[in-house]
Amino acid sequence: MNLEQTRNPAPTTREGPLTDDYWPAVTGPAPTTREGPLASWCTDEGGAPASTTPQGPSLSASAAAAAALFLAAAGPIPAVAEEMGAFAGGERAVKMDSFEAWGKLGPSPYYPEDGLQSPIRDNGLHLGGDIWIDSGYEESQRELEGEPDMAFWLMQGRFMLDATATYTYKRFFAQAKAQLLAHIEEIPGNEYIDTDDAWIRFGMWDLWDLQFGRFEAWEVYRKGEGLERDTLEDVGAFDGPDIYEVNYAFYRQDGFGQAAAHAYPLDWLRFEVASVLGNELGFNSLGVRTTGIVDLSWLKVKLAGEYRKLRNREEGKLQWEEKRGFGGGVQVNLDDFSKVVSVRFGVNSAWGLVDRVDAFGKVDERGSPDTFSAGGFVNLGLWSAVLGAGYNHTLEGDRQINDITGRVGHYEHRQAFLSARHPVVFPWLQAKLVLAWADADLEPSFDNPRTNEMYSVRLRLYMVF
Repeated sequence: MNLEQTRNPAPTTREGPLTDDYWPAVTGPAPTTREGPLASWCTDEGGAPASTTPQGPSLSASAAAAAALFLAAAGPIPAVAEEMGAFAGGERAVKMDSFEAWGKLGPSPYYPEDGLQSPIRDNGLHLGGDIWIDSGYEESQRELEGEPDMAFWLMQGRFMLDATATYTYKRFFAQAKAQLLAHIEEIPGNEYIDTDDAWIRFGMWDLWDLQFGRFEAWEVYRKGEGLERDTLEDVGAFDGPDIYEVNYAFYRQDGFGQAAAHAYPLDWLRFEVASVLGNELGFNSLGVRTTGIVDLSWLKVKLAGEYRKLRNREEGKLQWEEKRGFGGGVQVNLDDFSKVVSVRFGVNSAWGLVDRVDAFGKVDERGSPDTFSAGGFVNLGLWSAVLGAGYNHTLEGDRQINDITGRVGHYEHRQAFLSARHPVVFPWLQAKLVLAWADADLEPSFDNPRTNEMYSVRLRLYMVF
């Protein structure tokens, strides 16, 4: 999609890797409680918000919710999206897409990608969420005799309930969000409900905002359809080093607070300065992470750098840790030239360095690694299906020197996957099959070198509502 198309998009029910005529279109307004280019929000990789001329007031939340409930009871009725209006007084209007298009591509609008602000912009309280369940099998082959091979089945997942409260006055807004997680793999006596996002955000739509609470910083290292967080293929081979994704100050923090400032000077340019502050397990921590994104819809360029310091809060303890790194990615979306075939691909790389000192002021040589990761992915959309492939290569070295051999620790991890995704009965319910392989060459400075391998298969069911 070129820039002119982004500024003045034609009404459509879908964008992204599943562009096709899977549902025949009929005319009519789109029942929804959300503003924003929701079809592009829900593509596999997200997209930039559309910009049109103001059209007047949008549907009320109650009327839109009633329409959505009616459609849910009557069955899916595809509709061509119409331009329903903008937030009152704003310089930029946003495009309203159909409820069906909002859900048909899989990824949840509750986790906006590419640094975009929330598409939920109507005044009031919105309830929604998503759920995913993974069933999988893994074989782990380990070379050392003291580390037995393993083969096991796995089922895990979680249900996320999102509550978003929004106040909008002209172009100004204030928004609060809480996401509660109910986990599938519950163990008797260890039941718990977890939290994903919990934050307050205020500012001006599509111009600037400030955010405080618990959230993730902007992602720059895109891994495609596989290697999703905490999955079998993401963990990879036993003892293999983790992929570095500019993530020392990226994830939601346990025990630490977060704050961020966001700027949107142009439709295609956005910036984030995120910070981490607080203490946990006896350590004070302060960190900053800056991100810039150039988003031309067909081309996305993302760069980030970060610095984080942890120090023991007890007087007399010399223990501290310093982390820094930088990296980014480039993504190309060739998904507008055909309704049958679409292509998306990207490449990433990142480098991180850790310096760690123990409680006595001595350098922790094994715990002070430097890590380099690079990889890429490709997604091929065929009608309503998406085929994916990806590969990541991670190198890690520590500073622990063997005086006899002169060797320092060296670790290498290769991870690859193939995937296939397709709607199940309804477009907002997706099934994805992922086949993965990984191997890790481990050469510690004092232990025996060895190679570990992993093979896995995983089926994910995912639904957004």
